Amino acid sequence: MHRPLLSLLLLLIALPTLALAQRDLKVIPDVEPDAELASFTVAEGFEVNLFASDPMIASPIQINFDAQGRLWVASSEVYPQIEPGQVADDKIICLEDTDHDGVADKSDVFARGLLIPTGVLPGDGGVYVANSTELLHMKDLDGDGRADTKRVVLSGFGTEDTHHILHTLRWGYDGMMYFNQSIYIHSHIETPHGVRRLNAGGIWQFRPETMELDVYCRGFVNPWGHHFNDWGADFATDGAYGEGINYIFPGSVFVTAADARRLVQGLNPGSPKHCGLELVGGSHLPEDWQTSAITNDFRAHRVCRFVLEEDGSGFASRQAEDVIKASHGAFRPVDVKMGPDGAIYIADWYNPIIQHGEVDFRDPRRDHVHGRIWRVTKKGSPLVKPVNLEKASVAQLLDSLKSPDKWVRTQAKQQLKQRARDEVVPQLIKWMDTIPADDSATAHHRLEGLWTYQALDVANEPLLLELLASPNHNIRAAAVRVAAQWHDELADPLALFTAAVRDEHPRVRLEGVRALATIPSADAMVVGLEATRKPMDRFLDFAVWQLANDLAPEWVPALQKAIAENDTTERILVDAKEHPASWAFAMAAIPDSAVAEAAIAIVPTDDPAVAQQLVELAAQRGDANLLGKLFASILPGGNRADDAGQIGPILKSFLVAMETRKTKPSGDLSEIEQLYAASSPEVSALAFDTAISWNVASHDLVRSYASGEKELPPAARVAAVRALSKIPGQASAQLLVELIGRDDASQAVRLAALESLAAFALPKAAQQAAALMVDENSDLAPTAIMAPFVSRKQGQVRLADALKGKKLPRDRAQLALRSVRGSAQAAPELVAAIQASGGLTGGVRKWSDEELADITAMTMDSGDPHAGEAIFRKAELNCYKCHAIGEAGGKVGPNLISLGASAQPDYIVESLLRPSAKVKENYHSLIILTDEGKVVTGIPIRESQDLLVLRDGDGNEIEIAKETIDDRAEGRSLMPDGSIDELTTQEIVDLSTFLSKLGKAEEFSIGNQRYLRIWKTLTYNQESLRAINRTSNNTVAAGNPAFVWEPIFSLVDGGVPVGELPVFHPHRNQPQFAYLQADIEVATGGKFEFALEGPEGLSVWLDGKPVPTKKTLEVDWQPGSHQLTLAVNLETRKKPVKVRLVEENSTGRLKTSTEK
Repeated sequence: MHRPLLSLLLLLIALPTLALAQRDLKVIPDVEPDAELASFTVAEGFEVNLFASDPMIASPIQINFDAQGRLWVASSEVYPQIEPGQVADDKIICLEDTDHDGVADKSDVFARGLLIPTGVLPGDGGVYVANSTELLHMKDLDGDGRADTKRVVLSGFGTEDTHHILHTLRWGYDGMMYFNQSIYIHSHIETPHGVRRLNAGGIWQFRPETMELDVYCRGFVNPWGHHFNDWGADFATDGAYGEGINYIFPGSVFVTAADARRLVQGLNPGSPKHCGLELVGGSHLPEDWQTSAITNDFRAHRVCRFVLEEDGSGFASRQAEDVIKASHGAFRPVDVKMGPDGAIYIADWYNPIIQHGEVDFRDPRRDHVHGRIWRVTKKGSPLVKPVNLEKASVAQLLDSLKSPDKWVRTQAKQQLKQRARDEVVPQLIKWMDTIPADDSATAHHRLEGLWTYQALDVANEPLLLELLASPNHNIRAAAVRVAAQWHDELADPLALFTAAVRDEHPRVRLEGVRALATIPSADAMVVGLEATRKPMDRFLDFAVWQLANDLAPEWVPALQKAIAENDTTERILVDAKEHPASWAFAMAAIPDSAVAEAAIAIVPTDDPAVAQQLVELAAQRGDANLLGKLFASILPGGNRADDAGQIGPILKSFLVAMETRKTKPSGDLSEIEQLYAASSPEVSALAFDTAISWNVASHDLVRSYASGEKELPPAARVAAVRALSKIPGQASAQLLVELIGRDDASQAVRLAALESLAAFALPKAAQQAAALMVDENSDLAPTAIMAPFVSRKQGQVRLADALKGKKLPRDRAQLALRSVRGSAQAAPELVAAIQASGGLTGGVRKWSDEELADITAMTMDSGDPHAGEAIFRKAELNCYKCHAIGEAGGKVGPNLISLGASAQPDYIVESLLRPSAKVKENYHSLIILTDEGKVVTGIPIRESQDLLVLRDGDGNEIEIAKETIDDRAEGRSLMPDGSIDELTTQEIVDLSTFLSKLGKAEEFSIGNQRYLRIWKTLTYNQESLRAINRTSNNTVAAGNPAFVWEPIFSLVDGGVPVGELPVFHPHRNQPQFAYLQADIEVATGGKFEFALEGPEGLSVWLDGKPVPTKKTLEVDWQPGSHQLTLAVNLETRKKPVKVRLVEENSTGRLKTSTEK
């Protein structure tokens, strides 16, 4: 379909997007700092004071301290958009606490006239400023506190979105500068070393003195936090994505990265969105806060603390007690830094409105004049003594590297970098001589010395070699990363990285794998794959996968050449033959079709699983000749003909090759019919599907199988019927019509027949569908009948024509109407036809501005959030299908974990009643028209050069080869209009009230306790009841084919209401029961403690074995899948079921939802 037709389609399906006119609603909190402070709940043992406030500052975006202990603030009163005619006058402000009483008493406007400066970083004799498309360096030459010079350091950063532009400036442990950009930004930066590009989000690494600029990692939606632990490991937060703390490393790739084929997941999926990040520590803070990650849930008015623990090659993150929890609606913490006194400083953007695009840029509730800096200290703990490092001597600066306070060490390295190298290096050598090389207590000092050499850009190989051999794996890992940067100055970097890949600790191996990317050679790939022969985890797995892609230009041709020449002495071929599983991993990692021949060449004879993996890979990637050889091997007489376990996967791979590359085997493809009657039902069905894909289905033979004349297993029969879609004509149409009308045919056969008929005889199929829809005795649901027409060009219009003059049973009409409205591309003709045929009056309710205003007022005054939560959980509304609250729920729509804290009630009400009026960023649907005339709608979640991946309304991921896309355009929200039209006004008010409390009220916030939130419940049927009656409740835990389990999610507070569970009454004199089961995936083995909050009325099984019911369950679990089963006695238990993982008493780690 071409653009004019697509435009017509969009015109038919588009809905009005009128803005809410009523914008005079005021929910403006008291602006006095004392009122805000009074709303704070502060972590036990800590206190908060106001360090600075308006009018001294307004709307702070980023804060950073300088070596004198002064706090620099980037602020913007213009954000989010300058008004026409307005003069840009945003500022960089320098705050100083001259008497060290914890309150700023001096403020200088260092620079003004800026346009939305989003970052500030003191250094190199001045201040770096992120200002729109540029990174500036500004200096005060005369000491008056005002900038006298402005130099453009880098330019070419994108400006597509004001809250995504260059931001989060930070000095690293290595003396380099790091800064971020976000998803909608496309940057092309010219440097003396060439143009550097970053499309979409990511983190940059920059050495100002040499102008070396590189992309450090890619991805994220809006990453406004990045920091390092004491050993140089990186972490980041994302202000627009819900995975909490992210562990990052060189070359890592995260959500939304441009052209990414694989991503690293965060450590806390289902978390709120976080802004800013500081890994705190030092002498002022207590021991249990050392290296805690402090970040801001700015939507829910919280400053959060996460505890980081080592986990394999990466880390695990656990949320601890909040630093600050505020009830004040304008408290918006956006940045956090450790100060020179050891206190924690919080930048408070201060604004009752924080949505960017969803709320009008000119909304009068946006605050442009207030702002705060809060200071958090530990009661009774001495503060760090103030020190002015700018005036320190080189010797004093070197001794400062021993400080327990990270701010002191970082600033000291920056000052040393600014001094003359010839002055610093000799003293650094002497200083290192004073630090014992074999003392664990001073080992970190020697690492700081190595980092100082790195900051000075002076390679010290002897010191590097010493630290690479350190008994401390943290130091070895840090040293490997330094070696990667110095690789071109080292005598034998490959040998060093080889040792790292063979290290006993997985994080050192990860750093070694990533370091190998700096040595573009086939030998480096051979070394890197050694990591796959030791225990792997998700981070290491990604690192090796990425290395395979980084080095593909070297190792792929080297392996091809060695195979072509049969050079059995070539290292890469020797290694591939000896370790085919490792090379299967590498080949699967890259999209290159050139590996297909190599995959066949290294197929082992002693490992069937690896052999199968390589053969499937060849089938997916090979050219027509190679596919022809594989095809011949699975036909009767071929060397794989007797192994259905190989034939099925190869056929599936042929389907992938056609779908993604339009490639099919050479030779006589009609021989596929020899597999139609295969003994394996799966092979038989796949044979028909493959014949359809290749368009070689024999007409008469396929019809004989489809009609039932030739016997087939049920699944294969359905596939044969589907094959008729590629055999148009009168004979096929006649058979399909017959099958559609046969009551003795299965539902699957009849629906497949309808879909096949629609493929080439749409009007005739529509007539058959209409006849089925009006038949009130039909066992085919209207939703299933309509499916082939909803997703097909002109399908809805043809079905509407066929329904004219027909009478639909009212119930079936309502189901049909619900289905078409939920399709996200409802044709008005079909909606009208269903309403006329079913006698339904009225369409989707059009809510007036006055009605929205009334419901908003009632939401704020009289709504019941508990009743609203019950409505949200109603099966007929199916809210959880699309929306998650934390970890529990779907991924189609935005996670609602902190909606109430981030959105005003009028926005929530409008989103419910006019779903497409305000669509959340990243949740606009795409409408795709394929070259076969199919219409596919979904939310884009990933896109590469060759593939587009959408998530449809059912949560399924749909992969679409881009060469099959005829056209694409932005659609509307996937939330159907009229979704809540059947609710009463009070129910809508209660639902809105519940949503407005999410993340705002304590009882409707996820909190830092980890409850089991994703369950399944045993649905009632007679077979299940009989199975339980014949045995006991034990059979529920043991499993039974008759059992049907349905997902159920916990309440926000972690409990599962027993009143929502299906009821079983085993025997007349026995109590009623319900059953719950949680599938638990263990990432790191160890001891786990689960707390049953009230064990009354519960019976417990762990991994199918009964255990005593106690308040606390303790179990030792190895990595893998485990199961908790509960039988709930409904006569003795009335309160919800709540099971909590006691993380502080557990030594193992459960997988997060994104790891499963």
